[in-house]
Amino acid sequence: GIITSLNWTRPWPEQLLQSFFVAAKCIWLLHLLAFSFNPHLGILRVEENTSFDPHYMEDIFLDRQRSHGPSPSWVKIMVMPGFYVQDRVLRCKVICRYKSVD
Repeated sequence: GIITSLNWTRPWPEQLLQSFFVAAKCIWLLHLLAFSFNPHLGILRVEENTSFDPHYMEDIFLDRQRSHGPSPSWVKIMVMPGFYVQDRVLRCKVICRYKSVD
């Protein structure tokens, strides 16, 4: 299971456990919502090190990172998938890496 994969040997702190279950429930509900449409919504996922594209992605820390340069460079991790809804794109939320200013 998860505990074995993480090599976690002690009980999870209560707040971490609650946060994990809330996140899991939100993901499950989002999955159910996406598949309740006819036709099903297309899910937009991006992998680590994908070049950042503002048409398909939203950097959740953009305001904090403006000092690193004009725009994000690559995706560090996707935190919420996006969706294709008819002719629109609901952008996925990501955390980006920025080019270092040397």
